[in-house]
Amino acid sequence: MSNQRSLKEIVDIISSEAGLGKEEINQLINNKMDELGEFVTALGAAHIVAREMSVDFSSEPKVTVPPMINVEQLVPEITNVNLLGRITRIYDHFAFKKKDGSDGVLQSIILEDKTGTIRVVFWDQKAGEFQKGNCSLGDPLRILGAYTRKGKDGSTEVHLGIRSHLQIRPSGIKDEDLPESKDSFFKINEIKGQEVDVSIKGQITQIDDILEFERSDGSKGTKRGLIIGDETGEVLVNFWNEKSSQVKDLKLGDIINVIGLSSKIGLKGLIELHSNRFTNFTKEKTPADFVVKKGLVGTISKESIKVSKLNEISDINQLISVKGLIIQVNPIHEFSRESGSKGKVQNIVISDDSRLMRIVLWDDKTALIDSKDTDKMLSIVNGNTRKGRFTDIEVHCGNQTQIDLEEVEIAVVQQYQVKFTNLNDITPTETDVNIRGIITEFNPVQEITTKENESIKLQSFKITDQTAEIKVTCWRDNVQKIANLDSGEKIEIYQAKIKEDSGYGHELIITGNSFLKKAIHNDMTPQGFVPSSTISDLGSQIQTINDIEDIKEGDAVTIQGTVVKLNEAQFVYSSCPECKKKVTKQDKLYICKEHGEVENPINRILFSFVVNDGTGNINILCAGKLAEMIIGMSADAVSRMVDEQESDQAPYSILRNKGFENSELIISGKVNKNQYLNSLEIIARSIEEVGYKEASKDVVKQIFTE
Repeated sequence: MSNQRSLKEIVDIISSEAGLGKEEINQLINNKMDELGEFVTALGAAHIVAREMSVDFSSEPKVTVPPMINVEQLVPEITNVNLLGRITRIYDHFAFKKKDGSDGVLQSIILEDKTGTIRVVFWDQKAGEFQKGNCSLGDPLRILGAYTRKGKDGSTEVHLGIRSHLQIRPSGIKDEDLPESKDSFFKINEIKGQEVDVSIKGQITQIDDILEFERSDGSKGTKRGLIIGDETGEVLVNFWNEKSSQVKDLKLGDIINVIGLSSKIGLKGLIELHSNRFTNFTKEKTPADFVVKKGLVGTISKESIKVSKLNEISDINQLISVKGLIIQVNPIHEFSRESGSKGKVQNIVISDDSRLMRIVLWDDKTALIDSKDTDKMLSIVNGNTRKGRFTDIEVHCGNQTQIDLEEVEIAVVQQYQVKFTNLNDITPTETDVNIRGIITEFNPVQEITTKENESIKLQSFKITDQTAEIKVTCWRDNVQKIANLDSGEKIEIYQAKIKEDSGYGHELIITGNSFLKKAIHNDMTPQGFVPSSTISDLGSQIQTINDIEDIKEGDAVTIQGTVVKLNEAQFVYSSCPECKKKVTKQDKLYICKEHGEVENPINRILFSFVVNDGTGNINILCAGKLAEMIIGMSADAVSRMVDEQESDQAPYSILRNKGFENSELIISGKVNKNQYLNSLEIIARSIEEVGYKEASKDVVKQIFTE
């Protein structure tokens, strides 16, 4: 067959048949290439010249194939290498500028024979010949006149130069000459996290927006992440820079083959794959029966992890695994190491039902947790125990640590809370206590001069837990710990010091080791108390109250009025995790108009009520976390209540029992036009019950200010 012949062989045949000199034939081939431009290679031009001269290759005897060398025999610095193998990897070509300013192209593949695999590199013209051959994985390839050299990783590579030849899918190859064609793709759960050359086949289940970033040298870069899954799990694949734009036309549900990725362990201990300049991908037809197992693949089986109770940890320099509820998240601190590199560190506090423990996050781990993550569950694998600066022991999380963060239901939260002491059970014999309750009285900050003529700050408040009431005092810098609190707030106080009875009852002192947090899941809520998702400005600032009759669409307003009606529509609904819109249930399937079938919808609360302030009525829309706080239940718990009682209106009985109807509220939010009712409504941002004592003080302040 003619596709077995090299350019030199074809020129020899034309010279013999047509009686022309080889230089003249080469000139004819060059002229033909100039005529057809980039649409023809030198080999193709030679075939055209042969046809025009009526040279028949079919009668020509078969060209002798030189002996082949095995991959296992190859070492660097061999010339005139002849190699036969099967293509198992095709990497993307790479264009570059040579030192002389001219353009260069590099294309590489992995070739396998029965003795091993080797990287084959095509340069410039040879890269073009390979690309025009439309090669696929599994195709046979014969290489003639190549040479070997040492690669950057020290391994032997085969390179094709200007005098080398390649024969794509040559005929006459026997099955025993090549290794069996096999699938060279990794199953996703087979990836360990340290491979430098990974190829996968899977379905796209998530596409992130393109992310632009600035490198340390000031240059710009881009990244786009895809979640790709197969029947063994899902994995995050990051496409960097020019690769991020190459995947822009891919869609959810597409099945792709991706070749030439490197793997690593991500921040949360999960596998991540990353592209490089040689990464290549191809899109396949989507089979109807392609199955994806949901869930990102990690390096450690959770079932095999032994989780230690916090009070069991006593030895330092040990790798341990713990699980606890996030109680406090401190700000990130940046610092410089002796080497001049920059570092980050962050302290958080977690609890289980046995004790509290400080957790120290280093560098990239600090990006995983922020202040919004309090009351979430934190799982740590391979944390390192160390002697703490302020405590006997703490857990440090570095590169080797796997961290998982998840939202949990109230029942689980309560299982991991430390034991709180009832206020009427506090005794001076305790060194410090953990308490929770509601602030009933909040005093202003005072400036006090000590005997040493030092000016210090003092602030106190009272807290009740329905068993007793106690005074809590803050001195000096500890006053900052309560700066964002106010009367009516539900709080938890950890590690408060007990001051002995001095004639006025026991008192608690907030020390440097104490900390406070708002208590979303505090079950100490008295009858009729309505919580807020934001901190009230009442008592500290003059708040402008808008009249309902004066508000307009688009306004950000604060109103004060009485709840006159609960609109008993559906209280909890299922929504799409991606777009947060309602999904419809068809048989046992949940369907999103935008994203199709939803496997695990999320529950959200949405209810409305009518408020009157004396100037008019307006509908209030309350949703999300604010709605959860007002009813005192998670959306998942409300959903279970609806299912158990088989009534969409069941949650309204909870609000009535709390005295929500007829309560006096201060509501802040944005005014929206309800298209169905053709009337205005307020989408609530915060809702607070009016404390008449504090409200009266506020009115007095406003009178004197005006």
